Amino acid sequence: MYQTFIFYIIVILIYTARPGHRPELLQPGHSLGLIMALLLLFFWVVRMRCRRLSQNAVKLSDTQLPTLYDRLQMQLQIGAIIVFAGMVYGADLGLLIELLPLAGKSEGFNNFLGLSVFFLLQIFIWRESHHYFSERILLIRPRQAYIKARLRFALGLVVPWLSILFAIDILSLWKPQTIQLALQHPLGEMTLFVLFLFILTIAAPPLLVHLWQCKKLPDSPLRQAIINLCRHQQIDYREIMLWPPFEGRMATAAVVGAFPFSRYLLITPDLLRLLNGEEVIAVMSHELGHVRYRHMLFFLLFFLTFFLFNFLYFDLGIAWLLTTTPISTLLDSGIGGQEIFLSLLEILPLLLLYLLFFRYIFGFFLRNFERQADLASLDLPGLGPYLVSAFEKLGFLLGQAGEKPNWHHFNIPQRITFLKAALANPQIAKQHHQRLKKSLLIYLMIFVLLLIPGIYWQQTDMARQLNYRYLSQRLEHLLKEKPQEAKLWFALSSLYIESGEETKALKALNRAHEFNSDEPETLNNLAWLLLTIQDKALRNYALAFQLAHKAATLNRSPYILDTLAEAHWRQGDVTTAIALEEELLRDPKSADNFDHYIRQLEKFQNSRP
Repeated sequence: MYQTFIFYIIVILIYTARPGHRPELLQPGHSLGLIMALLLLFFWVVRMRCRRLSQNAVKLSDTQLPTLYDRLQMQLQIGAIIVFAGMVYGADLGLLIELLPLAGKSEGFNNFLGLSVFFLLQIFIWRESHHYFSERILLIRPRQAYIKARLRFALGLVVPWLSILFAIDILSLWKPQTIQLALQHPLGEMTLFVLFLFILTIAAPPLLVHLWQCKKLPDSPLRQAIINLCRHQQIDYREIMLWPPFEGRMATAAVVGAFPFSRYLLITPDLLRLLNGEEVIAVMSHELGHVRYRHMLFFLLFFLTFFLFNFLYFDLGIAWLLTTTPISTLLDSGIGGQEIFLSLLEILPLLLLYLLFFRYIFGFFLRNFERQADLASLDLPGLGPYLVSAFEKLGFLLGQAGEKPNWHHFNIPQRITFLKAALANPQIAKQHHQRLKKSLLIYLMIFVLLLIPGIYWQQTDMARQLNYRYLSQRLEHLLKEKPQEAKLWFALSSLYIESGEETKALKALNRAHEFNSDEPETLNNLAWLLLTIQDKALRNYALAFQLAHKAATLNRSPYILDTLAEAHWRQGDVTTAIALEEELLRDPKSADNFDHYIRQLEKFQNSRP
């Protein structure tokens, strides 16, 4: 369950962080063709992998096959995430969906369609898995019932996110500009994800119980024993439920919900058939241990810190990576498609970041949280041995599957060994609690130390400057191939101006003017720079006036007339400067820069150059 939950969080983050409109955007037909090719390729890979394992299954025992099957499922799920990321970042899936009538205006509908593509990849896996393994692994029949059960399980994790987005769409109809500005602000993005986690924590448990078709555990001595256990440990809950397995086999229990009013205790029928009453109570003491030690709240903390770290550093890191010599060399070499390479440059670091965090950092704490929850059974006299015997039965049932390494659990033999050692020496439990507490403090200290420079860099324009540097490098390389392309020189000058490199901008504008002396934009920008450049030794009012006058004869747009007015004012012709500024203020086209033109007029009226 942990694994599935994390996978869907990653998928949501991948689609949420999808690129906006890019200059290297694929044509819709090419984008659709690439997506279809990826779908067909993934379906073929899934079928081949399932068929191969199925052919080898005749040689495998009933304890060996589940281990290899679970490993295959893990590989296929990771493959689905990689293919989906490739569609989003390499094939512009989100931008293609935006072309649809409603999806371009509704973020909720856009996400629904985008995540539906991932569900399609999941259906490929579920369909082929059921086709080849329904006899020995997947006990739910027919195939449609199995796929529906898996869809219900997945929707319980995705629906809260879509609900938030549809709610925002509704609010946008009320105050569209306010909502749009709020979401475009960095704090708006962070608030949206925090809201998602908050709603997921509160609203998802009842939704999960409904979608998973759980039913109330009937009144019985066992139910009363669980109620007494909760009372003894002072843990409140909403209900105790029977949890039907979505694969027809699942001997487990769980607690969903961090808060009492939406907390459910779940037990599968297989667990009740496998264990006796005391062993079931021991397993439930483990699940309640997660509540006692506030593990679910720590899960929220880990997701929030990871999201914040990703928000503060990922774009900055990609911007820096694009300016490094190896990447620049690869881009300049012309090997392969640059669009694909740039997309991979976004996908691979993102997936690597997710892998490292969830597999090693989050996985470390998950394993130790599970061990801490195991130790909770030792707090009640006589309950520890029953948890050991429960694990022994589960180990026998699972066979090799219970012995395999697990990134979020210690395997069953390790858990049994640790519990027996803790039963013999209570200091072992105490030491584990202390080590875990120290590990959490170290994690928080490292996060705070990383948070401070991240916030500082976000307050600066470092990411923008790095992007300017990258684009400048690309244009400089193109100009080596096309040194007489005036448009490239003009684009390069604009980047230099944005990054504050006025001397370089002046040289680039002179080259653009040299190769196209009748372009109004070039004439205007060159004139303005000659009038206002910080290095006064490079100013040339006479030449600037000639350029501005020529630009105005070719194009009388307000911003060009403003440059001509500036040129008149710099040469002492205040009357003409004021007259031009008043003229353009009467032009309806001046609305976008009206405040600037007002300040210009006030400057002309109240000061001398």
